[in-house]
Amino acid sequence: MKALRILGLVVFLVVVYLGGDLIANNAAFINSPGPVNRMAVYFTLNRAWTTGGYPLPELVPRTFYGDPAKLAANITRSIRGFSGWHIESQSPEKIVISVGPSFWHHATRLLLTVAPVAGGLRLNAEAASLSGLPDLGADRNDILNLFHAIGEENAIHPPV
Repeated sequence: MKALRILGLVVFLVVVYLGGDLIANNAAFINSPGPVNRMAVYFTLNRAWTTGGYPLPELVPRTFYGDPAKLAANITRSIRGFSGWHIESQSPEKIVISVGPSFWHHATRLLLTVAPVAGGLRLNAEAASLSGLPDLGADRNDILNLFHAIGEENAIHPPV
């Protein structure tokens, strides 16, 4: 009987941890393509990307308009605003970022690539969990948080 209680407690703690992890990663279950597909993505993938083929629609490349040097400075400033994020290497076309682990998150490597497009710059991102385990949406959340921070920091707007 005691073993059954301990097993029940362990199962409860695992469910609480996984639920907390999904909540911490802004799992957005009610958004398209639906909760079943989202759960399948969160529990099977350990990476996220914006260049096509990612099963969730919110991860798409972002286009910024204006001076490339200003965009690069804003990206760097945005990255420094996150605790545990460090730039490993940086060039005009590519930035490699290490995202440190936390209670709800494994260590991640985030790759940003900048490519010129008509009148602006396209920013692509790819994040991969270094643990090799499913990330429960953490890599997706890292990309979205970074894009949001860059958008808040960036005073570059599309031409009217």
